[in-house]
Amino acid sequence: MLRLRIGNFGFGVTINNFFLEMAELFFNVNSLHDKPTLRRITRIVMTHSKYAVNLLLFDLDGTLVDTRRDLANAVNYALRQLGKSELDLPTLTSYVGDGVRKLLERALGNPSEAELESGRQHFRHFYLEHLADFSQPYPGILDMLEYFAGKKKAVLTNKPQEFTEPLLRQLGLASYFEMMIGGQPQLKLKPDPDAIFKILKQLEVLPAQAAMVGDSENDILAGKAAGLVTCAVTYGFRPPENLLSLYPDFVAHTPGALEKIFI
Repeated sequence: MLRLRIGNFGFGVTINNFFLEMAELFFNVNSLHDKPTLRRITRIVMTHSKYAVNLLLFDLDGTLVDTRRDLANAVNYALRQLGKSELDLPTLTSYVGDGVRKLLERALGNPSEAELESGRQHFRHFYLEHLADFSQPYPGILDMLEYFAGKKKAVLTNKPQEFTEPLLRQLGLASYFEMMIGGQPQLKLKPDPDAIFKILKQLEVLPAQAAMVGDSENDILAGKAAGLVTCAVTYGFRPPENLLSLYPDFVAHTPGALEKIFI
């Protein structure tokens, strides 16, 4: 493996194919001045390299933990209390990712503020008691977290803070992370990069030395807005094509694939 460093960016590059593809471009020197070629060079380097990071930021729902059933059960409990029909798991899963307020707004269908608040209270009451009835880390998550034991790691989720830490503790994941940041009044939700900047400052890491890993559009957009490398995971809640349309720097189809992407 060839070790390269460009400014704050570190790569461990596999020699086979990498030099062959780069040589094809460099023989045509004039092409190096056009943007499509520069984008291709970047893509080749990313494909044949490991990216050096000091910090990995992870989304929670759909990235670290499969929480679909417990979330759906809590929403359907709230719907029943309000005299409304339950919704199926795929529909409710498609509503997840923008915080509890948006989740309930979508499930209730343009509710009044009073109805929304009542639904939120019912949801909260049920979910706090059933955070991990069915929720489990995705296969390979624990091994991946152990693999990156020497790296700083944080969780950044739009899930409210009051659910985030208890869930991670119940599942035995909390000890892997220096910070666990969920939705809270003083921070804007993803895709706003506000919380990312807070994490970077507290952990003393530069944006170029960190990566955002997640299964939703909000994760990729927030990471890009903060100047982080982004990695979309395709095993979570969102259709892969939604994520690929945002051009993340890397794509991981399993948690274990992250071990081949970052160093």
